[in-house]
Amino acid sequence: MGMSQAQVHTVSVDGWSRILVRTTRLWSLSSPTRCPCGPSPCSPFTLCIPLLDQKNSATIHEESRQPCKGLINANRFDDFGLKDTAKCFSECARSGNESCNLGNLQRYWLNYEIHLAEESLTETVNMGFLTALVKNISTSISEDLHFSLTPSQVPKQVTEDEHQHPDRVRLPRSLFESLQGSRPMVRLAITILDVGSGNVFKGPQLSLEDGSSVLNNHVVGLSLGHINVTGLAEPLEITFSHQHQPPNMTLSCVFWDVTKGSLSSSPGSSGDWSSKGCSTEFGVNRTICRCDHLTFFALLLRPVLDQVTVKALTRISQAGCGTSMIFLAFTIVLYAVLRFSRQRFKFEDAPKIHVALSVSLFLLNLAFFINVGHGLKGSDAACWARGAVFHYFLLCAFTWMGLEAFHLYLLVIKVFNTYVGHYFLKLSLVGWGLPALIVIGTGSANSYGPYAIRDKKNTTTLELCWFCEKTATSALYVTVHGYFLITFLFSAVVLGLVALKIFTLSSATAGKEKGQHWKGVLTLLGLSSLVGVTWGLAILTPLGLSTTYVFALFTSLQETSSPDSQRHARMEVLKEKVEEEEEAERAERGEKMMRPMEVRKEETIMTQEMLRDLERKLSEIEVSIPEKPSTFTKDAIDISKLPLSYQSNTPKEEHLLQVADNFSRQYSHLCPDRVPLFLHPVNECDVPKFVSTTIRPTLMPYPELYNWDTCAQFVSDFLSVVPLPDPLKPPSYLYSSTTVLKYQKGNCFDFSTLLCSMLIGARYDAYCVYGYGSQDLCHMDLTREVCPLTVKPKEMVKEEEKAPPKKYAVKPPRDLTSRFEQEQEIKRQEAIKAEEERRLKQEEERLVEQESAKTDPLHGLRVHSWVLVLSGKREVPESFFIDPFTGRSYSTQDDHFLGIESLWNHKNYWVNMQDCWNCCKDLVFDLGDSVRWEYLLLGTDKPLLSLTEEEDDGTNDDDDVENLGKEDEDKSFDMPCSWVEQIEISPEAFETRCPNGKKVIQYKRAKLEKWAPYLNNNGLVCRLTTYEDLECTKTLEIKEWFQNREDMLELKHINKVTGLNIDYFKPGHPQALRVHSYTSMQPEMDRVMEFYETARVDGLIKREETPRTMTEYYQGRPDLLSYRHVNFGPRIKKLALNSAESNPRPVVKITEQFFRNPAKPADEDVAERVFLILDERIQLRYHCRKDRITASKREFLWRTEGDSKGNKIIMTPDMCLSFEVEPMEHTKKLLYQPEAMMKLKNEEKLSRHQAWESELEVLEILKLREEEEAAHALTISIYDTKRNEKSKEYREAMERVTHEEHLWQVEAQLDYLAPFLAQLPPGEKLTRWQAVRLKDECLSDFKQRLIDKANLIQARFEKETQELQKQQQWYQENQVTLTPEDEDLYLSYCSQAMFRIRILEQRLNRHKELAPLKYLALEEKLYKDPRLVELLKVFV
Repeated sequence: MGMSQAQVHTVSVDGWSRILVRTTRLWSLSSPTRCPCGPSPCSPFTLCIPLLDQKNSATIHEESRQPCKGLINANRFDDFGLKDTAKCFSECARSGNESCNLGNLQRYWLNYEIHLAEESLTETVNMGFLTALVKNISTSISEDLHFSLTPSQVPKQVTEDEHQHPDRVRLPRSLFESLQGSRPMVRLAITILDVGSGNVFKGPQLSLEDGSSVLNNHVVGLSLGHINVTGLAEPLEITFSHQHQPPNMTLSCVFWDVTKGSLSSSPGSSGDWSSKGCSTEFGVNRTICRCDHLTFFALLLRPVLDQVTVKALTRISQAGCGTSMIFLAFTIVLYAVLRFSRQRFKFEDAPKIHVALSVSLFLLNLAFFINVGHGLKGSDAACWARGAVFHYFLLCAFTWMGLEAFHLYLLVIKVFNTYVGHYFLKLSLVGWGLPALIVIGTGSANSYGPYAIRDKKNTTTLELCWFCEKTATSALYVTVHGYFLITFLFSAVVLGLVALKIFTLSSATAGKEKGQHWKGVLTLLGLSSLVGVTWGLAILTPLGLSTTYVFALFTSLQETSSPDSQRHARMEVLKEKVEEEEEAERAERGEKMMRPMEVRKEETIMTQEMLRDLERKLSEIEVSIPEKPSTFTKDAIDISKLPLSYQSNTPKEEHLLQVADNFSRQYSHLCPDRVPLFLHPVNECDVPKFVSTTIRPTLMPYPELYNWDTCAQFVSDFLSVVPLPDPLKPPSYLYSSTTVLKYQKGNCFDFSTLLCSMLIGARYDAYCVYGYGSQDLCHMDLTREVCPLTVKPKEMVKEEEKAPPKKYAVKPPRDLTSRFEQEQEIKRQEAIKAEEERRLKQEEERLVEQESAKTDPLHGLRVHSWVLVLSGKREVPESFFIDPFTGRSYSTQDDHFLGIESLWNHKNYWVNMQDCWNCCKDLVFDLGDSVRWEYLLLGTDKPLLSLTEEEDDGTNDDDDVENLGKEDEDKSFDMPCSWVEQIEISPEAFETRCPNGKKVIQYKRAKLEKWAPYLNNNGLVCRLTTYEDLECTKTLEIKEWFQNREDMLELKHINKVTGLNIDYFKPGHPQALRVHSYTSMQPEMDRVMEFYETARVDGLIKREETPRTMTEYYQGRPDLLSYRHVNFGPRIKKLALNSAESNPRPVVKITEQFFRNPAKPADEDVAERVFLILDERIQLRYHCRKDRITASKREFLWRTEGDSKGNKIIMTPDMCLSFEVEPMEHTKKLLYQPEAMMKLKNEEKLSRHQAWESELEVLEILKLREEEEAAHALTISIYDTKRNEKSKEYREAMERVTHEEHLWQVEAQLDYLAPFLAQLPPGEKLTRWQAVRLKDECLSDFKQRLIDKANLIQARFEKETQELQKQQQWYQENQVTLTPEDEDLYLSYCSQAMFRIRILEQRLNRHKELAPLKYLALEEKLYKDPRLVELLKVFV
């Protein structure tokens, strides 16, 4: 809408006034310009009315009848003009309508948005096709603005609530803040326009696309008038809600770009839809558009494939598949002819694999023709079958493409060791069998059926038998897309490796052969078609229809570009190319070796500036010198005292070295790619010794070293690890086991030699192994291994024998609980369990990812030595490895062991000839098989394997005739005796075990510490600390093992989380204690004590104690007591020190249970006895007879023997309540009841006394344990004379020295003048008067302290005396009514009180005697003090 000129149109006579007023206002806002009626200038207020003739009037009336031209209502924005122009939305729907000017109509609605923001006086507009809101917005707002965009409602400002207003717009605060400097307020216009399905706002882009449209025909306009808002830092957000769209439709956020009007192909269009500056966030039922400017916005809906595109793609696929089938049939026929005409086609696997791929593709194309041609004709079963067959052959094609890539990898990349038995048969099982399994699984889920592709109008564009639409998303993506992605990625990786092999080999042939580079490119193109890389174009199909057409063309014509003969030729060319380039590389390497040195110098001439620059760069490099690891060299070995066998070789050993050298030369010639063998390293005297003669089989005199596990653990603990000088090579030396034991250090080969010598001596079939190990194995890094001591052994659950059901039994009560509630509770528990398992799994995965080590650059190259123990001898069921560093055993399938070069024992040496591509998992340890293990010496005791039938048929009988006379010739060579002296370990060294008596091993979340016996004063020999985190900062529990303890303590388990301590004892404890569990050593706390019942007279097994109860379990007692439970009540008397001895807890209830006594009838044999002491009742329950389901019961009510008047109470029937199973069989007279009651009363007293004794025993055990922990005395064997005498003297001397040092430290720290010197000014010299004053104050203070101490002792003495007198007076008053327990307590208190009084009296008398002496000693010390001696000489 222009501002300098007004367009005036005559509509009616009544509209003249309105036109003139509008024209006047528009001109008044403009500067003086030329009047539109003539060339003369006019003032701003000059009116110019054009003269209308009859012709112009007719033209205007004609235009008024065509409002879609966009002229009659160009500047009219009243209700009539809006409705009149809105009719064009439907009238302009016809294509080629000449009465519509789309450009004018589009500009009209764009100008109307500006009109609303600049000139409109209304705030809202609500029409059928249009709703709008105009609002003044302050530029200093503090938060984002949200407006609703519901099409049927006027936009309004709302809060951020997506559920109430799914269609909304968010205007960022930064939009208005950017305008804050120029104006305080702006007018915002928000419009929602229904453009219908016409062409007004369709644009050239949507006009070319069939089925594309604006979503819901709604366009949202945002405007600030003439203020141009672009390039927002924070984009605005418009949210469009919609229904779930079909998968073949796509949504995109666009805006109306007026700058595309000139480039538009649509006639009269003023712009087009564009997505520049907008982003789209897709959702299920909503889409969010984010744009960085203000204008008209909409959401476009476009079909992925329309009907025309589908038909075109179908024709292309059918034509390509037909052509491909012709070439495939020709390939198959050609192979059939060549198979019978050429011999090599029968045995080579490559042509077979090519033909298998060709067959699968031929059948796939045939299935495609049938499926697309028939559509959905036929029954549902036929459609199901066609979908399954098509799916099967598609998967077969993918599988054989992957197998082609695998075969290509074997031929070009791996090359060596590629033989696989029944190779093509195994490939066929995978190629045809794996797709069959997938199709069977998919078909069992009823996933096949009719499938249709539809456009936006829900019109079907293609129908075929494929996956059912309800299962298309899951089954299609899993079994087709996922399967293809796996094979495609594998084929792409192999093709990349092949390309790397072709283009990165030596360029020796470059320039010598023309077209060599293009030859490699063509080879790769042919191979890419062979392995199915062209199917990867499916990933690019979302980019547009062009990529879809390319994908259909290339996949349908896949086999025409690579028939079998061409493919096989390319494979041969590829092999020839690799061989030629490798040969050229070797030739060029030889030329470089023969090139003169002068030529090399000329090639590397550097100027002075280059040298200075190089020197500067090298000086900037910081080189960190690593710490030198501990080594074990011959310089540290004293060889002067070594025997002669260490310093020289015998003739037989020299002969053996010659045999080994000859064997090594032949091995290097036959296997040039293998590393040199480890045959004869030098010993500590620099004498070469064959490795087998270094092994000295020795049976150690210690029973602990007879089994492999303890023997390996001893070697691991006894020696210190020395790393190899070069981790990639075996050492050049191998010391004797005697030297290694003497210095207690060595490398992995020294460890293995020593361990193998000891195991062979113990009759194990053991061998030293030279191979390759992981980084953790070579460095003895156990931080990622679980400590074996933390692994709990599996508990064997004993199945209890079910008792036979009784003939007559009481029915259990009916279960009245809700079954629904039970099921809900089970589901809830299962959900909790599943959530916990998921959380633990996530935590485990996180920890595994956290613990995963970095890739070792030397993986598979690190040399290591370990021990192999074969099955057979010593009842070893299965062969296994032993790592000598840790002493742990591993399976031969373990991933730590990456390969084996050779192995040896004291009799022979074997070289591994098997491939270690799969580590040691596939190795066969049959040393008699000369094919797998090449041995050095004949005469091995390993049996040879029997020849197979094929090998037997292939042998030449002529060789047997030629060697007939040489059978008796002895070609064996016996291994010389070992040159190492007898291995000896002294008892002191065997007991010490670890170097310096201590060894620390760090495991995963655990730390294991070991000590030699008697090294720690408390007998600690091992401690295992487990942690919660990998950094080992939070302690969970501690386990400590002890030896040689007098208290027989064997293990202490401390739980840091719960505070529970468990002590385990060996048999021999004074109290027969076996296990003691407690949280505190204070009495009357929660604890559990278990005992060795055979060592106790009372047969006590276990005692459980709480502050209120005590439970005891017995076994093997004469009275058949099995259980006693005592309940205690609160104490009535509260003394200063409560204990079972001085103030026991009152007993409230005692429950005892007994085993069955076969000598008594069941009705007379008591099973349970309950003493209710406070209620004065006794309850008895007898054993149940085998033929009964209930047991007899009896209850006695105990009363005092007389009433208040002294009358004797007679036993009445109501004092004994009984239930008899057979009342007629055992009728007891009334006389029996008093006797039984009196007997039970005596039993009650005895049980109470035993409970009191149990409390005293607990106190005694606790006191004994405290004394044992404080003393922690150790037992010394009577045969250990060295430790008994010398260690005792040494310990006493050390204790005297420690005591003297302690006294000296106490005296040095005690300064009696320090408190008084602190009162003087610092740094000031003492005067004589100050010295006298210091002396007097010190003596006066000391005198007062002596008096206070005497008064304190006297006060305690008087208090104890008064307490005793009060107790004696109380006893005199209540002597008659006291119970025996109260009397015992009184006597015990009197005894302890008299003891304390005597002690206080002795301390007081001694203080009175020593106080004057201490005073005089202090006075003499003050006169001799160096600080006062000069000033106090006058007073002496």
